Amino acid sequence: MLTLLVTVLATAYFVVPELLTRFVIGFRLLRKASTGTKSEEVMRAAFWATVPLLIAWATRNIGFWKVPSDVTISAQRVFAGLYSDKVFESDPSGFYSAFGEFARFNRCLLIRTYLITIVGALVFAWIAGRLGTVRAHVKSPFLNSLLHWAFVPRISEWDVALSPMLVHARKELIVRIDILTKSGILYRGTVFEKRITSEGDLATLVLKNAQRMVRDDFIRDRTAYEAKRADDPAARKPDTENYWRDIPGELFLLNGSEIATINVRHVRPVGILKPAEDERLRIAFAALRDQITRNLEEQRLKVQEQNDEIAQRLRSHNKPD
Repeated sequence: MLTLLVTVLATAYFVVPELLTRFVIGFRLLRKASTGTKSEEVMRAAFWATVPLLIAWATRNIGFWKVPSDVTISAQRVFAGLYSDKVFESDPSGFYSAFGEFARFNRCLLIRTYLITIVGALVFAWIAGRLGTVRAHVKSPFLNSLLHWAFVPRISEWDVALSPMLVHARKELIVRIDILTKSGILYRGTVFEKRITSEGDLATLVLKNAQRMVRDDFIRDRTAYEAKRADDPAARKPDTENYWRDIPGELFLLNGSEIATINVRHVRPVGILKPAEDERLRIAFAALRDQITRNLEEQRLKVQEQNDEIAQRLRSHNKPD
């Protein structure tokens, strides 16, 4: 029984916090299945176990649910009773009373530890999701390197690459990608969803506003252009934008095993501008509208003068002598 109690306590204090951290962060970020060596995994698990536990112990007498302070004697009686049957048989009621006090102590301490772990995991996920913004406001190169070391290696490479988390203006940007499949087909679109396997590989990728490039036609026209460019300097170079074709449907799914290469671009959606840019455009368009109005009015007056002059000449010409 003593071994069972020690195992339960060790699991509750040193295993559950790490699992709880993974569970909470998993709602916001895709974690790596393995982020390093066994020693690194142990060190990280120890961090998430000991730091919340130390904070919980330091704040054990703060709040409405305080940890019992006289638990030392109860703990000694519990462990002695589980270790020796004679101690237990000598005072069973005292053992159960001490066990109840010992259980209340651990319940209070574990609840504090788990709450602190959840808060810490939420803060971790919040910083990781805004890592580019946080690093932009941190001027110290050392702190920037520390942030990169602490967060980026813990997150799936695909979550880093296929999201704007590393850029500062993440809310103003979307992720556009160009995908070359192993069969030589080129696709592009906006990342809508992704699924990562337990080994950290890209299983599926869902694109929005997907397009397929007519690559054979582009290569043919590009080859023809290269052949006649020397003889005809006025020859027009093929524009790649003219060779993209919309794929019918709202979403387009690709299997990760079919993808050869991915080119990632962070772009600003059409129509989404910063307030300052929007104001500058509004002023520019207003000035352009006024200029066009003035030009049209000047042109109208000029035409009117010409018409009046022509009418005057006609009247003079037709006037009888």
